[in-house]
Amino acid sequence: MAHELKNREIRLAWLGFVTALLPILTFHTTYLLSAWNGYVPWCVPYWDACTSISATGRNGLAYFIFKGVMIPAITLQVLFWAINHRWLQALGYPRGKAVGWLGALAAAFLLPYVLSLGHAGDAFALARRIGTAGYVGVTGIVQILLGSVLWRSRYPLLQRGGARLLALSGVTLGIAILTLILQSIPAVDYDSIKYAFDWILIVLLNIHGIGVAVLWWRAGLAVTLPRTLNLE
Repeated sequence: MAHELKNREIRLAWLGFVTALLPILTFHTTYLLSAWNGYVPWCVPYWDACTSISATGRNGLAYFIFKGVMIPAITLQVLFWAINHRWLQALGYPRGKAVGWLGALAAAFLLPYVLSLGHAGDAFALARRIGTAGYVGVTGIVQILLGSVLWRSRYPLLQRGGARLLALSGVTLGIAILTLILQSIPAVDYDSIKYAFDWILIVLLNIHGIGVAVLWWRAGLAVTLPRTLNLE
């Protein structure tokens, strides 16, 4: 029989905030744990470039926290971009289809990085390098695509939000290009500063996710439960 239900909306902004904030909280938690246990030095990694993000999750309790949190976080990222795909599709923007599969591809690059963390050997090191480069590169592309689609929409709220997201992506892209320039200058000891750029880039990518979640909240993005359920 059909069972009558009250109309109920479930807002999705909370999922966007969790998706964006979970990696940031994880990196900083594992850094503090690793520094407390003497595995990495105490410093401000955004400025001192004293340690990589990877080093914060290689030893002790931080190893288990890093992997235990980041693997579910990867699943959330796939869902996050799938929701963006469906959102743009509902708004009538077919270009949003690429947002879904590009987001899934970015998450797929991150998985071997997380799984290989804490393991020695050239193969594991290669997996981490490919995973990092692929994740940062593809995530940057899909973020620019999302921002551009929203910016060109016919809705003022989405236009303003898209413009802000594109501006943030421009800053991230500019920093990424700067790292390439610095690496090509012989007089610059890039190895002594590269970790700081890694921290900054990863955090900026996740701040973009926070911006998207804010836009979801302001736009009222939600899923609605059906009025009836067939329980026969």
